[in-house]
Amino acid sequence: MPSKIIYPEHYTLEDQAMYDDLLSRGDTMIGKKLSPNESFLLDLAAKITINQMKGINSGFSDEEIAEMRRTHKEMAQAGTIETPPESFYNGLIKLSDGTVFDHPLSKPAEYYYEQNQKAPEEDKNEDDVILENDADNYLVEQMDKMAIPVNVD
Repeated sequence: MPSKIIYPEHYTLEDQAMYDDLLSRGDTMIGKKLSPNESFLLDLAAKITINQMKGINSGFSDEEIAEMRRTHKEMAQAGTIETPPESFYNGLIKLSDGTVFDHPLSKPAEYYYEQNQKAPEEDKNEDDVILENDADNYLVEQMDKMAIPVNVD
């Protein structure tokens, strides 16, 4: 499990205690130390159990749930299912080359709204723009080479 548990906002103290209890019972029933990928499933199962006990419905019909189960079973048999690692809980994405950055969905929509409301920087660097008449402009040189002379009589 993650080192710091973040409970959903709507959980009461009783819900938090029930969540912790369900996790410990799950660990006990399995009887071995779980990897972070496997403990994710316990976390998910505990949250689903608490939601069911509180009467919170997922909104899926029985047919949709049956289809998801069938698809999940096929993917599990094919070996294509990977549960997220510990970094998933911290809102991070880790690429195969080792690069780590914040997951864009880990920040609230208000954050991105504020970012989009900022005015563009006034002191834009003019060195980033290559003018057509610049001697170093490679594309202009190449276009000049490709130009076909046209005889107009």
